[in-house]
Amino acid sequence: MNNQPLSIFAFPVWWYSEGLQLAWSHAKERYRYVLRSTGLLIFLKNIAQPLYGDTTRQGRAISAFIRVILLVFILAWTVIRLGYVAALFFVHLLALPFAIIMIVYQLFSLFL
Repeated sequence: MNNQPLSIFAFPVWWYSEGLQLAWSHAKERYRYVLRSTGLLIFLKNIAQPLYGDTTRQGRAISAFIRVILLVFILAWTVIRLGYVAALFFVHLLALPFAIIMIVYQLFSLFL
């Protein structure tokens, strides 16, 4: 918004051009952060490794069971957090039209 004059008419253009690019880059950064913070990619790389290096048959069976349970919880937590990031991005998309509709609604309700 630094290179455009401040006006009511320029704001919606900025909101869906530069503002949308900023929101998208923030969403991508949050996506990368969620994948790093949950450790999902590292967990998937090491899913076949036995826990604590226990290579006995029982150790491998328990490791497989525990890893599957952990995978379910990690995936659920990752999906919840990524859903939150996506919801914030869609709120950015819908915030301006909603604000304009509410302003128009309030203006016309004053005249009734």
